[in-house]
Amino acid sequence: MTFSTPEILYLQRLVHAGPGRRRAGDAARLFCEHFSLGTLIGSWIEYRADHIESARQLLRANDLPITPMSSDASRADVAAFGGLSEKALSTAPHANSVAIRCIGHCSLDGAPLHTPQGTYLVVKGDVAARIACQRLMLVENLETFRELELYRWIDYEGLSVLVIYRGDGHLTPSAPRGCILGRQEPIWVFVDFDPAGLVIANGLPSDRVQRLVLPDMAWLAEAATTSVGRALYAAQESKARGTLGKASNPEIARAWREVQRLEGAVTQERMRWAPVPPHHSQLLPSGRLGQ
Repeated sequence: MTFSTPEILYLQRLVHAGPGRRRAGDAARLFCEHFSLGTLIGSWIEYRADHIESARQLLRANDLPITPMSSDASRADVAAFGGLSEKALSTAPHANSVAIRCIGHCSLDGAPLHTPQGTYLVVKGDVAARIACQRLMLVENLETFRELELYRWIDYEGLSVLVIYRGDGHLTPSAPRGCILGRQEPIWVFVDFDPAGLVIANGLPSDRVQRLVLPDMAWLAEAATTSVGRALYAAQESKARGTLGKASNPEIARAWREVQRLEGAVTQERMRWAPVPPHHSQLLPSGRLGQ
């Protein structure tokens, strides 16, 4: 018989807890009725020591783990048990994954780490934690993250920068956030110039956010005051107002005041077309100097 994940977990909890009584839920009733595990008394099922041993043997007979798998169990870990699908009780393949790009002279365990134009790496959180750099830069949107070379106005100041994608439905934001919180480098934040983007920036450690990565403010002001920009601002302002009104980081507070003054917004994608400042020397994500 093939057991569902909740049924397997119920057996494991039963073995771990030992004799006693449990409420007669669906899994408890199934094992009581079909495998004589426990004695049904009203809305409860009572378990003796021999019932617990039978639960243990049932798991063994079906080549299932006696104890719960760890929260970070891989599909390979689970596949060691013939009675389990490799997808059951395991983390998703992209769990604890961080998408990164390397600018300048980043290194991993002393070896140079390079992400050529049009590429990025997806690494486990513990690997991302070992990459040496001088700055962390969080990027909100995947398209922008992948095409940083096209944002020629960004000045990386000649530093080695580990660029981290914020995450999405496939690469969950918890791993990138955990990576950032577990490190000590100053943080640059490249998000949409809108209330929601500033809320993302405000969710990072205030004392470590050194810079909001934004283009020339005169260009930004003009780009924000369009019908699309005003609509973005109007849709987000009320939800962000309470949070951003308390922003303690001066960069974020200053940007919020400007967004409010303009009553407009600019997406990262639009910022691609911002002008390059005169005499601007830009270190590209490919490691080359732009003109």
